[in-house]
Amino acid sequence: MKLEWEVPKIWNAFERNRARAYAVAFNMMVTMENWVRANDMVKRGETKVATPFEIPKKGQFRGVGFWGAGRGYLAHWCVIENGVLANYQISTPSTVNACPKTPWGESGAYEQAVLNTPIIETNFTDEKDFKGIDILRALRSFDPCMPCTTHVMIEGTDRVITREVTTCACGIS
Repeated sequence: MKLEWEVPKIWNAFERNRARAYAVAFNMMVTMENWVRANDMVKRGETKVATPFEIPKKGQFRGVGFWGAGRGYLAHWCVIENGVLANYQISTPSTVNACPKTPWGESGAYEQAVLNTPIIETNFTDEKDFKGIDILRALRSFDPCMPCTTHVMIEGTDRVITREVTTCACGIS
């Protein structure tokens, strides 16, 4: 059995979900390794789980933190001025993936995925019956954690298909 993930020749919803399955296996191994290390530390009496920190009372201080999240990298930026939080920003993977254009003018990840998704939906007789399920699959394969709406414009018509792409608990009412 081969346990090595390789970048696929075709990148689509199926391959993103397959990569996610490999990530689960990888994360299980990392979890096991950390559990073994933690047990060894507890046996040696190393039980401290935090480092004391005092917020500086004078001056300006900047901090940044990056963390791998399920959908990509999560970044936090913080500015403290004279002991007070002056600015705090978070950049989530879903926000980055959903951007319409990159700083270099390229289409964002969702848009690229939709533009390159073959439409294999066949159970419609005219554009009014078209559901856009292939487009939804492409977007949902990123596992977006944000309530958003997708608007698909049918070329040559005034028709716009609107679909909710809410995949997080924040969309539950």
